[in-house]
Amino acid sequence: MFRHLSIHQRLTFVLWGTALLAFIAAGAGLLLYQTLTLESRARQIMEPYAQMVAVGTDAAVAFADPLRAQEILDTLRANSQILAAEITLDDGRSLASFSNVRDAGPQPRADQPDGIYLGADAAQLLQGLPKGGRLRISMGLEQLSAQTHQALWIFGAGMLILLAATLVQMAVLRRTIVRPIASLTEATERVRDRADYMHRIPVSGADELARLGQSFNAMLDGIQQREDDLRRLAAFQRAILANAAYGIISVTPEGTVTSFNPAAERLLGYTADEVAGKQTPVLWHDPQEVAQRAQHLSAEFGETIAPGFEVFAARPRRGLPEEREWIVTRKDGTRVPANLSVTALRDEGGRITGFVGLIYDLTERKQVEAEIHQLNQELEQRVAMRTAQLTEANKELEAFAYSVSHDLRSPLRHIDGFLGLLKEELAATLDAQSEHYMDTISKAVKRMGELIDDLLSFSRMGRQEMTKGPVDLGALVKDVIHEFEPEAKNRAIHWRIGELPVVVGDCAMLRVVLANLISNALKFTQTREQTVIEIGCLPDPSGHENETVVFVRDNGVGFDMRYANKLFGVFERLHSGKDFEGTGIGLANVHRVVSRNGGTTWAEGKVDGGATFFFSLPRNKPMAAPQTAPCKTTVSLPCPSREGLVAPVESETR
Repeated sequence: MFRHLSIHQRLTFVLWGTALLAFIAAGAGLLLYQTLTLESRARQIMEPYAQMVAVGTDAAVAFADPLRAQEILDTLRANSQILAAEITLDDGRSLASFSNVRDAGPQPRADQPDGIYLGADAAQLLQGLPKGGRLRISMGLEQLSAQTHQALWIFGAGMLILLAATLVQMAVLRRTIVRPIASLTEATERVRDRADYMHRIPVSGADELARLGQSFNAMLDGIQQREDDLRRLAAFQRAILANAAYGIISVTPEGTVTSFNPAAERLLGYTADEVAGKQTPVLWHDPQEVAQRAQHLSAEFGETIAPGFEVFAARPRRGLPEEREWIVTRKDGTRVPANLSVTALRDEGGRITGFVGLIYDLTERKQVEAEIHQLNQELEQRVAMRTAQLTEANKELEAFAYSVSHDLRSPLRHIDGFLGLLKEELAATLDAQSEHYMDTISKAVKRMGELIDDLLSFSRMGRQEMTKGPVDLGALVKDVIHEFEPEAKNRAIHWRIGELPVVVGDCAMLRVVLANLISNALKFTQTREQTVIEIGCLPDPSGHENETVVFVRDNGVGFDMRYANKLFGVFERLHSGKDFEGTGIGLANVHRVVSRNGGTTWAEGKVDGGATFFFSLPRNKPMAAPQTAPCKTTVSLPCPSREGLVAPVESETR
């Protein structure tokens, strides 16, 4: 019963119970004090008189002198508490006595032992005297009773003070404890019943209850903030669900539909009221397709997956993605292709709380894919026709190019030949300026022939059939260097040839690559007193594990890395023609040949710090190296040009 009381009632019960217990304890203590201490208090008063009488009546008792004995007893009359006194001899005769009351009540017998005898209104003292005889003194208890009454009044006053203190304590406790707790309880019930998170309780002071109130208000602030966030999130989710173009369906862990957005209603033809809490997604799926999917999942997981909702949840339950195309049946019986993606919803402990599916119609996509497929077929046919036309046109263009090349070379040869004859005939009469003019014409004719050869080389490089096989790069490099000996015989060139492997490629085309790179190295080191050209292979380069990377490095004028992406472009030159001659086609040929052989090209350089050109080739399978020198000089391509690198770079070179 006590546990059903309110805090106020409990405090009242405790305080009044404490006051009552204090009252009972004090009353009992007072009663015990009166009862247990009355004899000792009477003795404290009477024994001094008895001692005085005993000493004074020693001779009177011995000689049975009543006058002397009476005189001594009469001294006791001065104390109003002494009601009577008597001295008796051994034979029982009264020697002396007096009495201040008419009726002293029953007296103790003379033969009773010494001691204090309490009566209702008086106390009797019996005491033996020296020389024989006995003394009896009777004392009234009014004064002692008055002391007891005074103690009772004090006790009553104390009880009144205790009562007042209890009332004050109740008021203080009600104000400082009961009322704040009641206010906190009412606020809690209001928040619980009405979800009124805006309610706050008044707080004052800094005690524990005040801090509890502050914590409660702070808790409500946090709950209100979270409630606002949840409300906004819920509104956001409702907006997404209501306006999403894709169908969004959520289900319980067992598969019962819990939400069904408008897009799902439009796609499947069912309303949310028809399926929410009543159906599973199996309703709109083809049973045969579900059964086939169950067999596939059973084989995948090595356990039986029953046809039904578990077909959609088996993979998400195991943390695996689940997305595939299905044929769904609308409420009106129409079958449409749809893409379904299923995700498991998990709580903080990782337990699955449900699943959500995202489904959208693939009808339009299928139609577009069919149209694209048809267009691709038509485009392939057109491309094939156009390719055939271009092939025929290229053949005609190549024949025209050879014809034009022949027509251009004939007059150039005539100009060069007659210019030589004219120079010989007029050698004696030509001045220095005329000889300079004729040399300039001769160089221009030669340069025109080289340009025609380079253009034809670049044109044929992309169309020439490739014959891939093992190529010994070491032997090929030595063969190419040998071809440049006439050009390098008057220069101090230090060749550094590393160990080069056997690669897979077209030998003739790789000769063109090496010839162009070595030609570049010779050209752009011609201003150096000593030329250093290094040719080697990178050991297991990062990112090229299945390739062999070959490099050609020189100590020439180099180039600015800001323009490195232009190096392998057609007609790109990083240096002016005044310094180094070239058509800008050689490195483009290198890039085209390496690409056709399945490799890549790149370069590194620094102005006045030399340049390094790299190209990669697929590694050859382990085999014996060729026994004969590869593709000696039987190459159908023209000689590689001594091309230049890039357009002018202000005051920098290379």
